[in-house]
Amino acid sequence: MLACRPVYERPGYRTLIERIRGNVRAYIRKQLELPKQEIAEIVQANLAAVKWLSIALVIGLLFLVSFVILLVAVVAIWLPLPVAALIVTLLLAGGAGLAGWLGYKRLELRGPTRSIESLKETVSWAKARLLGRSES
Repeated sequence: MLACRPVYERPGYRTLIERIRGNVRAYIRKQLELPKQEIAEIVQANLAAVKWLSIALVIGLLFLVSFVILLVAVVAIWLPLPVAALIVTLLLAGGAGLAGWLGYKRLELRGPTRSIESLKETVSWAKARLLGRSES
C-alpha cells in the first residue's frame, strides 16, 4: 500500500511565494470579471429601452413623411384631404411620443456600482492591512 504524504512537507519561501502569486492572480482575474458581468447586466436591462426608442424613431420618421404629405395636400387641395392627413399626422406623432416616453422610462443610466464598491473595499482593506492605517 502507498503511503500518502503531504504535498508540502515543509513549505519554503519559494512555495509560499508561488501560492501567494497564484492567489493574487486569481483574485485579480475575479476582480476584472466582476465589471464585465455587471456591464453585461446593464446592457441586457437596457435592451428593452433600445427597442422602444427604435420604435419611436421609426414612428417619428413616419411622422415626418406624413407631415410632408400634409403640406403638399394643403397646398394642392384645400379641404377634406388635409384634414385626414392632419389626423394621421397627429396619431403618428402621439404614437412616437408614447413609444419614446416608454423607452425613456425603461432606460437605466448607471455605472457598475458593485464593482466600484468592491474596489473601494479592496483599497480600504489594503491600506489598513499593508500600511497600518485605519479604514476611513
